[in-house]
Amino acid sequence: MRSNIRDACNLMNDRAYYERFWAGFSSPLAMQLAIHTESRRPLLNMLADMLPAGGVGRILEVGCGTALDSCLLAAAHTGVQAFACDLSEQAARIAQTNAKELGATLLTFAGDLTVLPFTDGFFDLIFSQGVLEHFTDPGPAMREQIRVLRPGGALVVDVPQKFNLYTLRKHQAMRENRWPWGWETEYSAAELKAWAPKYGLQTYGAVGYQHGRLVDRLLMHPHRMLHRRVAKWRGRNGTNGYKPGSLARRWETMWDAIDSLLGPYMAINVAVAFRKPMTQPSAQLKSNRRNQN
Repeated sequence: MRSNIRDACNLMNDRAYYERFWAGFSSPLAMQLAIHTESRRPLLNMLADMLPAGGVGRILEVGCGTALDSCLLAAAHTGVQAFACDLSEQAARIAQTNAKELGATLLTFAGDLTVLPFTDGFFDLIFSQGVLEHFTDPGPAMREQIRVLRPGGALVVDVPQKFNLYTLRKHQAMRENRWPWGWETEYSAAELKAWAPKYGLQTYGAVGYQHGRLVDRLLMHPHRMLHRRVAKWRGRNGTNGYKPGSLARRWETMWDAIDSLLGPYMAINVAVAFRKPMTQPSAQLKSNRRNQN
């Protein structure tokens, strides 16, 4: 049964499917930004923390989709040279459009993340959000990212977190062939951290984020939801220009602290940050060469 589900869903995990998906993509930029700046705040904070000292360096987002995370990083850190790639050319064009709208410099291209067109050690930070769970074997994608990451650089892997109701609903939708993202799996924070010795990396930290609409809107961001409702009642766009006041920022900071402790084990998404050692043990280098041959 499990293999049949995987075979059916794998029909969607190809370039043609994602070209069709992104060709039909329609979501206002303001709405996308609201999602990223609200529920993905722990991820954005982690990515900013993993930038080189002074916020100067090259970053790459693989499987970028809209690439809003890259756009926000590049806009906030002008010393960053940002690259974003996706299997879909349509997605790469959407990412470039978003970058222009936000005044960010972003170099986008369509390509396979298992064969990246860069020299060894080119990037200071590489990250993905909602990508590696679609690989039955993430090994080739991981090794290729590590290859183009400089020694001392950071790799952030963000995937669905295993232990929550979202996982149950997702697998039910996959069984009924109505899950829009093809085959995917999920990982616990412990399973992701176990990748560190496997790929010769060092674990830096983990965050979790998103808890479902009820918790996110009513408990973690009630002020944002109230602002949107009032703006809608007044006939305005409630997703544009809102900046939380000092009390609201303290409320969000408190929830960020809670998420940093419990999020990796309870939230819908988990992100783990790794560091590439300045030097790799000889045994790990030999293992990597065997896997690449």
